[in-house]
Amino acid sequence: MQLHHLLTGSYTNSTLFLLAFDTISRTLTLNSTVPGFGLHQFVTSNKAKDRVYATTMSEPPRLFTWGVDGDFQFTHLSTNNITSSACYISDDGQYSFSAGGPTAQINSLGGNGIIGDITDELYLIPVDDINSVDKTRNAVLHGAHAFDVNVNNKGFVPRLGMNSIFMYGIADNGTAQLQSINLSPTEGDGPRNSYSREDGKLLYVVTEHTQWLDVYEVGETQLKHVQRASVIPTDVRGHYTFRSNTVQPSRDGKYLFASTRSWESPEANGYASVFEVDDAGYLTKEEALTFYEAPVTLGSAGGLRVAPWEDETNCDSDGLTDYMYLSDTSEGWMFILGWTPSNQTLDLVASLQYPDNASPYEATWLS
Repeated sequence: MQLHHLLTGSYTNSTLFLLAFDTISRTLTLNSTVPGFGLHQFVTSNKAKDRVYATTMSEPPRLFTWGVDGDFQFTHLSTNNITSSACYISDDGQYSFSAGGPTAQINSLGGNGIIGDITDELYLIPVDDINSVDKTRNAVLHGAHAFDVNVNNKGFVPRLGMNSIFMYGIADNGTAQLQSINLSPTEGDGPRNSYSREDGKLLYVVTEHTQWLDVYEVGETQLKHVQRASVIPTDVRGHYTFRSNTVQPSRDGKYLFASTRSWESPEANGYASVFEVDDAGYLTKEEALTFYEAPVTLGSAGGLRVAPWEDETNCDSDGLTDYMYLSDTSEGWMFILGWTPSNQTLDLVASLQYPDNASPYEATWLS
């Protein structure tokens, strides 16, 4: 299959955008648009790729479920009110996990994959303060961004303002028990996004404010920090302000990709970085193999997700094995990057500038 699709949320309007990426012609085009219900900050899809889950930056705070058919037609299936505007959302097939600002929540997923009732709400600040704190989209700048659960039912919520990673035990009934609050190694790091290794033994965390990729060993009830590497080149560190976004694995699990956007430094561009890991998942060295410098700052985005394809288009004649998107809000670009491990290069493959001053935030690969 040479044509693949990704659905993106928008940072600037309520529309969802369906893009088509052709691996042969190496072109990225706008296929269709889907009217939404708010500024969709993040979209993800279930394993079957027939449900899309979306958060929104608009008020009131809500989660959305969309149905997707084989012709990439979208049907709105549910809207769920939540306490605080959520940023990222994930699922394990039984529950969805979302977090934003001062709260996080677990929702049931019906047999039809639709987000249902809240099974647990987690407070990341004292309960008595919930009614008096900011719960809008602005709260994620100082609160929680993500909520991910590993194969061993350990949940992780990075919280910027407390410079910590909250670790939970997730029960079969969709409730969570706080096990530990793990401080980031240095003051002001601002943990933002995490990814759990498939065996659940390691957790990778990107710090938004200090641009580090941290590796933690996952214990029974707490984390142990073991490695740290820079997700920006050393020659720009300290000269410009950046905000890191995401860490993601390659399809074969041998590499990690991270993204960083320039922040209030228009003379500096954003970056994507590549790191090698050994068979146990540790960094082979605490420095990047290479960097891709974007042609723009990436604005408030810098989202990155690796395409999950498992067909012949993943390894072309040039040895390219992984595609990923890199999103930009500064000028409304969506970039497709390609990773070629044989010569350790991360290159631009295709790009699309959104129409009418729209800006992509995050996306999910649907095919």
